[in-house]
Amino acid sequence: MFRKSVVFILVIMSILTAFPAAAGGSIASMQQKQKQIENQINEIRKKAEELKGQQKSVQQEIDALDSEIRALTLEVESYELQKEEINMKISESEQKIEQLNKDIDNNNTILEDRLRVMYKNGTAGYMEVILNAENLVDALTRMDMIQLIVQSDVELLKSITEQKVQVEALKEEQEIERLELTAVINNLNAKHNEITVASRSKEIYMSSLQKDIKEMQRQEAAMEEQSKQIERDILAAQRAVEYAGGELLWPLPGYYTITSHFGGRADPITGVWSSHGGTDIRAPYGTPILSANDGVVIFSGWHYSYGNYVIVDHGGGIATLYAHASKLLVSKGQAVLKGDPVALVGSTGYSTGNHLHLEVRVNGVRKDAETYYKKQ
Repeated sequence: MFRKSVVFILVIMSILTAFPAAAGGSIASMQQKQKQIENQINEIRKKAEELKGQQKSVQQEIDALDSEIRALTLEVESYELQKEEINMKISESEQKIEQLNKDIDNNNTILEDRLRVMYKNGTAGYMEVILNAENLVDALTRMDMIQLIVQSDVELLKSITEQKVQVEALKEEQEIERLELTAVINNLNAKHNEITVASRSKEIYMSSLQKDIKEMQRQEAAMEEQSKQIERDILAAQRAVEYAGGELLWPLPGYYTITSHFGGRADPITGVWSSHGGTDIRAPYGTPILSANDGVVIFSGWHYSYGNYVIVDHGGGIATLYAHASKLLVSKGQAVLKGDPVALVGSTGYSTGNHLHLEVRVNGVRKDAETYYKKQ
């Protein structure tokens, strides 16, 4: 959705930039065009903020995925170590089984040789051993020894066989555990790969978001420059317009006390001698400030020194400025008639009390307002 919005905005911007503001036209049409561009700039900024929010969210997802990847890597390494230990145990079991098989084979060979001799000689061999005894006790002892030898061989074979069975069973258990660990490791590796792919995909998307944001910022800067050019064209067109005519109307009918004249004066706050670029007229808070003549509002806003202030262009390069207002009643680009309220008296900005700071500017240069006004 964001990508569609970006494309839509870029298309609109390409249409707007297709015809430069300097192409001319009436002040009203230029102001309308400027308003359209400002609306588009606001829309771009809004979408850019949304993209930045999404960028932040995607980055958090990437960080979470990378953290999960690190955890999975450690887990896989742990299981690999366990698997290696089991492999070593299986190898030891195989060696033990091999040795047991050798022992069984050796004992089988000895027992088989003994049985073969017994088979060939029958009982003669053992009878000879018994008959060669010195006495009856010796004969009985020899018979017991023969029985013990045969019984020992059989029990040894049985013991080795049982041990072999146990070791083989242990080996089978270890093999099963090894296979289970292999399956776990394979699953972890598969998940690791899946998360890695997701993380890389997020990074690619993040890169595209960054490109979109940079492109929108570039387009915003271009449109702001176009808006400024239109503003310069409007000012030039307004200066080219003939003066509205007639004498300037006193902006505060009934209030004529001038507390600070145009020119040099001691600053009312710091006491330092400075140049005062306007005329200060005392009036109660909230008194309507009237436009001195017909014209167009070319500024309505805030300044740290002027506070709330308005500038009205009257054509012929003549403009009036009304500062320190408690409230602004007009907006930039608005046409006003002589005597229309444009603001209310206040004490905003760099001010010591309720009054109107009035300026008359000719081609941007401040002039003494008292030489231009007729008190009524």
